[in-house]
Amino acid sequence: MKTGLVTFAGAGPGAVDLLTLRCREAIGEADLIVFAGSLVNPSVLQFAKPGCVIHDSAAMDLPAIIRTLSESVKAGKKVLRLHTGDPAIYGAIAEQMDELDKLGVAYEVIPGVSSVFAAAAAAKVELTLPEVSQTIILTRRAGRTPVPAGQELAELARHGATLALFLSAGDMEGTVADLLAGGYSPDTPVIVVSRASWDDEKILRGHLSDIARQVSNEGISRQAIVMVGPALRRGGKASRLYAADFSHGYREATGVPPSSVEKTTSAAARFQGSMAIYALTAPGCQLANRLGQSLGATVFLSEKHAEDAGLSTFPPTLFDPTRLDQIISQNWNRFAGHIFIMAAGIVTRKIAPLLQGKTHDPAVVVCDENGRHAISLLSGHIGGANRLAECVAGLTGGVPVITTATDCQGIPSFDDAAAQLHWEIVNPAAIKPLNSLLLSGKRIGVVWPEKAFRQFFGARPNLVHLAGIPKAGPPADLEGLSTLDIPPEQIPSHLPVLQLRRQPVMLGIGCNRGASRETIETKVRPFLDDLGIVNSQIAGVATIDIKENEPGLREWTCANNWPLRAFPAEQLKTLSVPNPSSAVEKATGTPSVAEAAALLAGGGHLLLAKQKAGDITLAIATVSRKKTGPGHLFAAGIGPGPAIWRTPQLLEAIRQSDVIVGYDAYCDLIADLTSGKRVLRSGMRSEVERCTQAIDEALAGATVAVISSGDAGIYGMAGLLHELLEQRNLPDLPLEVVPGLTAATVAASVLGAPLSNDFAVISLSDQLTPRKVILQRLRQAAAGDFVCALYNPRSAKRTELLDTALKLFIEHRGGATAAGLVRHAGRPEQTLWLGPLGDLPAARVDMFTIVIIGNSQTRIWNNRLFTRRGYEI
Repeated sequence: MKTGLVTFAGAGPGAVDLLTLRCREAIGEADLIVFAGSLVNPSVLQFAKPGCVIHDSAAMDLPAIIRTLSESVKAGKKVLRLHTGDPAIYGAIAEQMDELDKLGVAYEVIPGVSSVFAAAAAAKVELTLPEVSQTIILTRRAGRTPVPAGQELAELARHGATLALFLSAGDMEGTVADLLAGGYSPDTPVIVVSRASWDDEKILRGHLSDIARQVSNEGISRQAIVMVGPALRRGGKASRLYAADFSHGYREATGVPPSSVEKTTSAAARFQGSMAIYALTAPGCQLANRLGQSLGATVFLSEKHAEDAGLSTFPPTLFDPTRLDQIISQNWNRFAGHIFIMAAGIVTRKIAPLLQGKTHDPAVVVCDENGRHAISLLSGHIGGANRLAECVAGLTGGVPVITTATDCQGIPSFDDAAAQLHWEIVNPAAIKPLNSLLLSGKRIGVVWPEKAFRQFFGARPNLVHLAGIPKAGPPADLEGLSTLDIPPEQIPSHLPVLQLRRQPVMLGIGCNRGASRETIETKVRPFLDDLGIVNSQIAGVATIDIKENEPGLREWTCANNWPLRAFPAEQLKTLSVPNPSSAVEKATGTPSVAEAAALLAGGGHLLLAKQKAGDITLAIATVSRKKTGPGHLFAAGIGPGPAIWRTPQLLEAIRQSDVIVGYDAYCDLIADLTSGKRVLRSGMRSEVERCTQAIDEALAGATVAVISSGDAGIYGMAGLLHELLEQRNLPDLPLEVVPGLTAATVAASVLGAPLSNDFAVISLSDQLTPRKVILQRLRQAAAGDFVCALYNPRSAKRTELLDTALKLFIEHRGGATAAGLVRHAGRPEQTLWLGPLGDLPAARVDMFTIVIIGNSQTRIWNNRLFTRRGYEI
């Protein structure tokens, strides 16, 4: 240090060993130190020499600080002003230097390690990733100190860059609201590091949807760095710096294959879709946590071991391991890829009932808890499990286990290439013979764009690129063909031909007011190029009606000759989408614009989920290839509610449907199945309106599922649909009834086997059936010795019918008759009672209860209710 000047120095984020050597030497030489006591770790003062005068500036105002510094300099002392982190970032040194300038006092600055970089190091993240974020914005939320116009947090968030926020954890809810308003989605990763590098350092990991709750729970309000942005989930492409085929001033390209890291990121880029990760053991939970952060996947962990794995700062979904079947079933159609960190045998048994076929099944990868092997178990090509296995193995340092024949021989397959290029397979039965020809080295003609052909098959001498099919037919030496967008009449009949076609797509667009045509084109085009989508595939552009007359959007669609469709918020909000936004809903009246508009206009599935690029939000959906004429109706029973009770036929009906119609509560029960579909829901006593609306949708060409709890044909909507079709004379509109497990059978299974012989099912609701008819049926059932299951037995206002029913059955059978109650049959909150009919607790009965009254052959034994069938034993 020098006399005659003030030395400003950064003491780093807190840890003593993160002091720079220059700062430590300055502390040791100083005669006077003024340090920011509220932030600087006092342990760094241990290096001060004996006799050094030390002032804590926490209680000093600016004039007092300047007076102390200047007077000490004039007295010939070595003066050190010690700040936290790096003094150039929120150090408030500019105002001090201004005052020193006025007094003619010289000064110098020693840089320090900023807390933002200590936070990134603690969280083990890189803030800049190729093709994800190459920009870091260091900022803060406006508080008592305002920010200049244009530098508000919501405005900065529009860049989509990595944000590092100082002094913003005190109002985390407000910070999150600003970030969402700026365009970040609720699933954007967030890391909050409190007191980075201190002994009591805390690291919270989450997403914008849940980070405020975590920060509040941990009581963090100051000395915290908030890092936000997609780079935090990793997964970007590897830089070219260390690529083996990249030369620079210090190294020549070696020509060796790309590194495993490059292969990993390439595989991750080639597997496009949402992912779920499941783990049962403590080591498995730890690995799932790491993979989830790297892949941006949703993590499901056994509640038994998640806490033991030390994952309290990461927000997975915890589940009871005995309910793994139910969790998988709920998620099966929600995610494009499923990664299981457990035994392959467990996975095979759990997913077997869900399989629908190679063109429909999602990717399934199984990994051991040490990450040594990542096995592509299901849907290796079309679903992308082979690519996903490569990605997982690259992240764990393990080996991808891929067993598909073409991959084992290092030959790209036609169906895998088609999946990566987002082309449809017209005739899936031809996949096997064409891949067999590939494996045996036979000559195959490939009628694809030359770029795509070269990308996958350019080095294969047995594959012949054709610009088209000649009028005289393909070359005589070919033994098979793969074609793209070739009309059926041009397809030769004497060869096996795998027919592919580009999918028509619909672009869903959200844009800021005033976005220009050039801006929209510049932001959208890279996404189209990355997916290989050409202009001729684009069937149109869809948005919300309040954006319909945006000049830039209209100019862009007109220049490309694409029709522009606009939907009102009320219609857009009927769709279930993967990435809803409360900020978007507040601004527009619907939680989704881009995704919902693309799905509503296209009627297919999302090819590209919502992407934010500056002023533009983009989503891409496929266009459903509906046949002309009327659509199709399903009357579908969803069972009691939990996924474990659903049938494969129900899952297929929901998958095929464009529109789901149902009572509010029933729609909630299958919300995991309806992503990307229009959901038309209504309340009680709207059954006729619902079914009429469903028929109208089907007449317009949609495939519609009208859902009922239990079985659609037992107190469900199947009968009403038939009745309305008859009334409107619509014999040609297809109606398919999908059965489900009804409450009576589920309740019976819970109680034992009370319905083993003849039984009657009677509803006590007199909303649609006259009271006298119900009483007549009760008398006859009681007199006929039928076991009786009572639906809708008692409501808050309707109690007398149940009391009358119980009295009737006691009169005919006696109070000792075995009976049972099941409330919420088949659901997690299920409760039951069984005992003599005379003791039945009627006050506990409500509309969620099934009452089962036994007959003369019904018994209670071993806490089970059963009816003798009549066998001689």
